Amino acid sequence: MNLPDGYTLRAAVADDADVIAAQRAQMFVAMGELDEAAAQAQVELWAGWLRAAIPAGDYAGFVVFQGTEPAGGVGVMFHPKFPTAHDPATRRAYVLNMSVAPQHRRRGLAAALMDAALKDIRARGLRSVSLHAAPMGRALYERLGFTEGTNPHLNLTLDGAT
Repeated sequence: MNLPDGYTLRAAVADDADVIAAQRAQMFVAMGELDEAAAQAQVELWAGWLRAAIPAGDYAGFVVFQGTEPAGGVGVMFHPKFPTAHDPATRRAYVLNMSVAPQHRRRGLAAALMDAALKDIRARGLRSVSLHAAPMGRALYERLGFTEGTNPHLNLTLDGAT
């Protein structure tokens, strides 16, 4: 997928953890799930986790820059799963942290990021990909072939954890 002039897209490395964590905070604020203060309170926690998860292969990220300014990013986490006759892979992919800064939107960056993420997932031989779609991203994901799941999740919080 072509990027507009002046933009570059590359795979994330551990040194990108602060950029990815800041984009994650921006994403939660934009979705209205966290206010700015609550999001900023999580940034170092997320960055610390990413510094270990990226080199370990538990998280694959892609970042796009305009010059040296971060413009957006997306990530993929890999979870174990039982193999089946239809899908013998023992891991599945979960796309998260899709974020494009407001001043860089409507330029095809989100589509380019998703293209990079899906190519990486396919290159790993994985066939199972899921995500939670924010309203502003739903049309893109549907164009890429994502459909509404039929298996809703139930959640349980243990020991007062949030």
